[in-house]
Amino acid sequence: MTALVRPAELCADGDKFLQVGDLEKATSFYMSAFRTHATLAVSHMRSLDTSSCEKVIATLEGWLDSNGDNQPKENLHNGLTAVFLSTLRPNNLTATVFKMETLLRSDGRNCEEIFARCTSLLESKRGPHPKGRMRVLLEVTRALACLFSQRHSWQGLRLYLQTYQRNKQETVELVQRRQTAHLPKIKKAFTDKLMQTFPCLGLDSKWTETSKETNKMDVEDSSEAIEFLLALSPDDKDIQELQAAFLFLTGRFVDSSEVYSALLNQGDCQKTPQSFTAAVESPERRTRLLASRAAACLSAGGKTAEECRDLEEAFEIHPASARIYFQKLFTDCGTGLVARNHLRQQAERGLSGFRERVLSRAELRSTEGVELLDPVIAALRTLCHLEPGGGGRELRVRLADCLLLRGEHKEALSICSQLAAAQGQHSYENTVQVLCGYARLLSGDHKGALEDFQSVIEHNAPHPSSCVRALCGRGLLRVIGGFNYLTALDYVTASRLHPQETALTVRCLVPWNYRGLLVTVLLEQGRVMLEEKSSSGEAQSKRDNHRSGTPAGVQALASLLMELQPSSDGPQILAADALYQLGRVEEAYRLLLAAGTPNLRAPVLARLALLQLHRGFHYDTNQLLKKLIV
Repeated sequence: MTALVRPAELCADGDKFLQVGDLEKATSFYMSAFRTHATLAVSHMRSLDTSSCEKVIATLEGWLDSNGDNQPKENLHNGLTAVFLSTLRPNNLTATVFKMETLLRSDGRNCEEIFARCTSLLESKRGPHPKGRMRVLLEVTRALACLFSQRHSWQGLRLYLQTYQRNKQETVELVQRRQTAHLPKIKKAFTDKLMQTFPCLGLDSKWTETSKETNKMDVEDSSEAIEFLLALSPDDKDIQELQAAFLFLTGRFVDSSEVYSALLNQGDCQKTPQSFTAAVESPERRTRLLASRAAACLSAGGKTAEECRDLEEAFEIHPASARIYFQKLFTDCGTGLVARNHLRQQAERGLSGFRERVLSRAELRSTEGVELLDPVIAALRTLCHLEPGGGGRELRVRLADCLLLRGEHKEALSICSQLAAAQGQHSYENTVQVLCGYARLLSGDHKGALEDFQSVIEHNAPHPSSCVRALCGRGLLRVIGGFNYLTALDYVTASRLHPQETALTVRCLVPWNYRGLLVTVLLEQGRVMLEEKSSSGEAQSKRDNHRSGTPAGVQALASLLMELQPSSDGPQILAADALYQLGRVEEAYRLLLAAGTPNLRAPVLARLALLQLHRGFHYDTNQLLKKLIV
């Protein structure tokens, strides 16, 4: 008798709370009584009126539906709730589904029975069909049971998608809340099926080989599956990458590039969960994302520069992985040649822009514009990575040239030494030697540099540009050694061979702290040459005009100096003197007038007076002499 007192009291307390409308407390007391004495508690519940009993049942269903979010304060777990509910209402769907979920969550066994039970409830002919949220819950439970019982079948995944198509919001909500522990398995099953259907979605997965699976998803189902996965886990980077790859595969290149951009930006700017941080920041993953975005941009068109930058960064981060992804994304898709051409064009444009910037420098000692070589070097490095053996000879020569112009003389010397040591390859021989010479000069090996320059100059058929560079390099070594006249001869020869290349060499390859000294020496030696020629009084012949120390040679040297120092009148005066000795009086006169604007200095006035006298304009000569004397 004493044993029955406690359950009876609990039921009585439950009745009190039921009368005042506190259903949760009332139900908690009834459940406590059920736990203490099930028969007595059930008997008491059946003695209640139908309305009160239904309210208690609804409260129990609410607790089970909340999946632990709205538990009673007392220490009563959901298992007891389900048993109590089943006892009060033997065929209660909420309790039935909870029991099936518990079985699936515990060991995953009895999946076929659960699948059959869910199907029977959904297609029941005896009672009313479940509707609304309960029907969706039964459908996702059946889908999970089918997925567990037929792991390699498309049927379970199809059931998920069918439910999702009919009621997207509730399907996602119920799977997230009621099947949280199974989410990794669900996502893996969908991902594996997508990889089986479209092997190229996985750049580095086991599904890259063609699968013999016959029951594959079509494009529409695949799109729906990715949408479903994203709805379940919107922050999952793997699924986002899968979406981007699928968009690329189906020809939506712009959308694909945007998703890849979002992934890359998240890796750069946002704090990611601990589980994703390693994946996002791993070099291989970032390389894959960059290469994939590059492929999407190239396929979309109009984003060539971005595509080139992505490839360059990918090869900088992880060259081996980048080469693999390039093969799969570009070469295998027939766009590899296009990508290479884009990289070459970018390098050409960048180098052309650098040359223009260098030639337009106002200050002789300026290094302005060298930063323009960075994208050029990156593009050339990428092209070298894309070719077997580290790139062809032509590419590596151009890379060494750009590195030297950028000031990276050690790496340039390393590349040139490898090229020079290659047996049986003689293309670009002069270019390689002259680059070696400048790299050695900048490294302090003046003797080795002189040997390289001399070898190019003495070659039977030297390359013109390389010969000009070699002459400039040898001239620089001579001015360092104090052989000023020989320096001038080298630069006169170079100026007559290729004036613009000579100016570019002085501005780029001659160290900035030697340029001022070099120009001063050349100006002085140009005057010396003219004075020697004038004092000798020898008649000029056409053959003499081709010699370095003649007025014609000095005039070429003066033109170079005028380009290097356009604001100084010293080179212009030297040029005018050379033109005068060549008999080109009118040209000398016009040049001096331009040099003297707006204020005429004494050297200019004296020369203008002599030229006017030579032309027979005595009045103008007198006026100029008066200005000179005053």
